[in-house]
Amino acid sequence: MSNALFPRKIYGMTQNVPKIAEFSTIVQKGSDPANTTRIAQTQNPIWHWEFTFEQLFDDLTNPNYVYSELQTLFGFCLSMRGQRTTFFLDDPSDDFVGPALDPDGSPNLQAQLQVVNDGAGNYYSPIQRNFGGQFYEDITDLNGPIVVYANSALQANPADYTILGPGLAIPGASFAGLYLKWVTAPAEPVTAELNFYFHVRFETDTTAFEQFLYGLWTAGGTESNKSEALRIMTERRKT
Repeated sequence: MSNALFPRKIYGMTQNVPKIAEFSTIVQKGSDPANTTRIAQTQNPIWHWEFTFEQLFDDLTNPNYVYSELQTLFGFCLSMRGQRTTFFLDDPSDDFVGPALDPDGSPNLQAQLQVVNDGAGNYYSPIQRNFGGQFYEDITDLNGPIVVYANSALQANPADYTILGPGLAIPGASFAGLYLKWVTAPAEPVTAELNFYFHVRFETDTTAFEQFLYGLWTAGGTESNKSEALRIMTERRKT
C-alpha cells in the first residue's frame, strides 16, 4: 500500500468515465435447476473505473504538475508496478458525505450514521454512505477531518468519540470500514460531514501509451489503443 494519490488534474482526460459496481456471488444449483443457493462473498461493491486520456502533453503546459502530464501519469503507473501497489483515488463526482438539505428542508439521509451496540455497553457508528436509504457502503479512508453531530450538537474527538478501524465485528453485525467508538451512548440522530478516498489498484500489469503527434501522447484515446485505457478497481483495506 502507498499513500500516493492518482493524478486527476490532467487536461486531456475525457469527461466520460465508466464506473461499474460489482459483487461476487456463489450460485449453486440444486437437484432442481430452478432452485439455487446463493452466497454473497462481498459485503461492499467492488468499483471499477476506466480512464481515457485523449491527449497527454509532454511539456510543462499543465501548472498542476512540476513534470509534464506524460511524465506524471506514466511515472505514477510505473511506480505502482502494475497491480502490485494500492493507492488512493479521489472521484470528484463521488467523494463527499455531508449535511445537505432535502427539498422539504429535512437533513439529507446521506449524512446520517447508524448507531449500533455490542450489548455490553459499547456504542459504535460505522462511517458509511447511504444510497437512497437502501444500502450502506463502508468507507475505509478519509480525506481530511470528519465533523460529527449527535442530535445536532457538535461532537469532539476524543472527548466524545474515537475513530478506529477499518473493520468492526460485534454480535449480530460486522462492518468493513472505519467507525466511531462512542465514550457514552450518543443522542440520535448522528450525522456527519466528510470527504473520502477510494482505496484502489490497477486492474492489469500493463500500461500502454501512444504518441500520435510530436509532444502529444494518448492512453486509450485513439482507435489503435482504445482498449488500453487505464482501468482501476477498489481494493478493500483489511484490519
